Amino acid sequence: MERRGNKTYHIAILGMLTAIILIQNFVPIMGYIPIPPLNPTIIHITVIIAALTLGTKDGMILGGIWGIACIVRALTFPTTPLDLLLFTNPIIAIIPRILVGFIAGYSYKILRTTKLNDFTSMVISAVLGSLTNTFLVLFFIYIFYGQAYADFIKVDSSNLLAVMGTVVATIGLAEAVIAAFIAPVIAKSLKHFVLP
Repeated sequence: MERRGNKTYHIAILGMLTAIILIQNFVPIMGYIPIPPLNPTIIHITVIIAALTLGTKDGMILGGIWGIACIVRALTFPTTPLDLLLFTNPIIAIIPRILVGFIAGYSYKILRTTKLNDFTSMVISAVLGSLTNTFLVLFFIYIFYGQAYADFIKVDSSNLLAVMGTVVATIGLAEAVIAAFIAPVIAKSLKHFVLP
């Protein structure tokens, strides 16, 4: 049975991470780096930290909060003209973000049962969680708004997959590397307050 003190820390950390997600979404340059047409993000790191520290379920909750905040942000003050088109769609805004928490949390749970040490398991899980966001957002953009996105970035639609591959190889990998460095360090510190 979970100790009362541990439950209090759990709720406090969840609340703190929720507040950070909201700040990252709504304070300029805190969560999104303004490099059009799609702004790279560091918000996924907060979701990954929640998944590594609190578990898969809480990682998914934080991912859902991020997705909802993303829709609100796109509707109220979009940073690029594409935001209003792309990130008001719940499939693009919410599903990948929930799955960031799921993939990071679940892969960490599985990797902890292997011979890998805890920190390495967190690094691998952080990379997988980060790439989940990149791949799924781009996949859904391609499926739902491929032509509109190609027109906006002024490329022929037949070259769109190559352009998106470049985004994965540059921005996507950069986001994954940053997550691999930051998320495990913070999660390791927070785990002192929350029992596994």
